[in-house]
Amino acid sequence: MWPPGRTLRGLPHTAQRALAALGLLLTLGLSGPAQAQVPATREGWSRRLAVSHYQRATELERRGDIAQALREYSETIAIDSTLGDAYLRLGALRERMGDAREAELIYSEAIRLGDSRAQALVLRSHLHRAAGRSQQAVSDLEAAVELEPNRSALQELGQHYVEAHAWPAALATFRRIASSAEAGGEQAEAESARLEVRALRVLAAEADPSTEPVKKHDWVGRALRRIARR
Repeated sequence: MWPPGRTLRGLPHTAQRALAALGLLLTLGLSGPAQAQVPATREGWSRRLAVSHYQRATELERRGDIAQALREYSETIAIDSTLGDAYLRLGALRERMGDAREAELIYSEAIRLGDSRAQALVLRSHLHRAAGRSQQAVSDLEAAVELEPNRSALQELGQHYVEAHAWPAALATFRRIASSAEAGGEQAEAESARLEVRALRVLAAEADPSTEPVKKHDWVGRALRRIARR
């Protein structure tokens, strides 16, 4: 404990020099590397606090305490606006409560974050579809599968294309699904996708003959292909 009123003048000369040197070192240290470490420490602290609120929110949601869970998710985002899962859970909770507009706004915020962008696009596409905004729903799904070619999202996108009679786009999508299933060793899913591909090849060729390969002596097919290319 430093005695009240005590100054460097009352200390021996050696002690004065030592304290002066210590003061200089502390000053240099605070202006150098130690200052650079402060933001990282603060960030780590804020992330830990946000995660604790997020965990509390998921537990409250599991127990059915929706009002308190909403508050905890909101508090999570207020502390750390980069925690993508908190946006997704908060948006889903708002959606369950029937507040589609607020859920859409929350998903739109989540889309700006890399770790939640693809899933947020898929969830927002569901809201667009439910509201009858088919084109926006397709746009969100297309963006989502480009980021992460999730098979479930590809299936949804393919279904949108089929409903819109966009046969070439549907064909390309189901080919991706078949390739994904084959790569994952899921033979039943791969075979189901291949059946869709075979049907869609016929429909795509009828809609646009130029998309279907023409056999060497298929003069009708060649003529249709030339006409389609005009």
